[in-house]
Amino acid sequence: MKRASKSTRVNGITISSNYRSSEGISSGGPRFPTDFGPDCRVLHVRRSIWRGQEQEPKTANALRVVDVPEVLASELRTFVGGVSGYLFATSQGKPLQRRNVLRVLHSVKRVGFHAFRRFRLTWLRKNAVPKDLERFWMGHAAEEVGDLYSKLKEDVAFRQQWAERIGLGFELVHIGPQNVLAAKSEKVA
Repeated sequence: MKRASKSTRVNGITISSNYRSSEGISSGGPRFPTDFGPDCRVLHVRRSIWRGQEQEPKTANALRVVDVPEVLASELRTFVGGVSGYLFATSQGKPLQRRNVLRVLHSVKRVGFHAFRRFRLTWLRKNAVPKDLERFWMGHAAEEVGDLYSKLKEDVAFRQQWAERIGLGFELVHIGPQNVLAAKSEKVA
């Protein structure tokens, strides 16, 4: 099985989870194992970071659950075996700093963190995701009285069907060496 590079996992989880910059990469992102369901199909957005300090997200709607398509959940499961702490962390286990992440993004294209949310929202709308499910995944407030009555966000099977139906909106690309075999070393006298 090919294993995705770290940047593939970072991009996949950032885009599919609809993170705000304070919730995503620049906040260290989700923590393993506490922010994921046991099969990595569900991500709980529970915190943000402001100036290096963990805090509650900015609104009640920002506390949410995001359903992860199986293609990304599979990559995450291979990555998380025995891992704990932030998904996006420095070698010391601290959250990545916003400026360092932006430097990497800008080396590819001059975009900010919101480009990921714009992409995801556009993808959800192109695929006619129900509006209340779209708002739930994006962490947006209800806009109509009907949004308050709808219970679609509580129907896990329905949400996961939609997550599978629409997928990521892009293909996970494996960068770097593929199918590398570990070489055994032998003692030579």
